[in-house]
Amino acid sequence: MTASFFLRGGLVMGFGWVLTACDGGLEVRFAQPFPAQAADMAVFPARHRAVYTAADSNKSLCIGHTAVWRQELLQVTLGRNQLDSMHRRLRADTTYAEKDGTLHYLKWVGRDSVRDSRLWTDTIFTLTGPSPGVLRRFQGRYYLNTPTDDGDKWQVQRLEIDGPRLSWQAFGTDTLRLLALDPATVRYHREHGALTSFQLMPAPGPQTRRVGRYAGLWDTQDHYRRRR
Repeated sequence: MTASFFLRGGLVMGFGWVLTACDGGLEVRFAQPFPAQAADMAVFPARHRAVYTAADSNKSLCIGHTAVWRQELLQVTLGRNQLDSMHRRLRADTTYAEKDGTLHYLKWVGRDSVRDSRLWTDTIFTLTGPSPGVLRRFQGRYYLNTPTDDGDKWQVQRLEIDGPRLSWQAFGTDTLRLLALDPATVRYHREHGALTSFQLMPAPGPQTRRVGRYAGLWDTQDHYRRRR
C-alpha cells in the first residue's frame, strides 16, 4: 500500500500596463546573490544550528551545517474498511517504507481504526549539491540565495533569529512596494501589456540597505521557537 492511499488527500495603474499587487504568479528574482557586499559563508554558525518548532508543534524548521529544511509530522486516521487486506491483519504497531524511503508508522487507535504517521521533509536551502546556494549575513539576518534553473537569477529568502525566536521570510511580489524602490534597483518585464517579472539589482550602500530594511518587501512564511 502506498502513501497516496493513506494521505490523499489588481490593481490597474495608468502607466500603460497592468500591475497586480501581491500577485502570486509574478516572478521576482535578483540578478546576483544578495547582498552584493557581504561575504559568502561556508556553513551556518554553530550557535544557530538547531531545530526550531512552530506554535502547532507539528512543524519545524531545522538549521544544519550547510542546509535548512522544513519538517512536518503528517497523520491520518482511517477505518478498517479503508484498509487493504494486508493492513487489516495487523495485530500490533508496525512500520513500512515506500519506494522513495519514506517511513510510515501505523498504530491501532481503536478496534476498527488505524493511524498512519510519517515525517514530511523539504529542503529549502543547501550549500551543497549540483546547484549550491550562497549564504550571506547582513544587518543581523541570514540571506539564503538559491540559483534558478537557468542559473542566471537568484531566489532569495532570509532567516531572522532573535534569541530563541526565528522568522522565516521570502521576498514578496507586491508591485506597489517594488515600484517604491530606487528605479535603478529594479528592472521589470512585461508581456502582452501585463507585468510578468521583476529583476532586482541593488548596488552596495543605500540601495542594498533599503531592500534589506524595507519590511513590507519580505513576507513572513512562519514563526518558530528554538527547541530546548
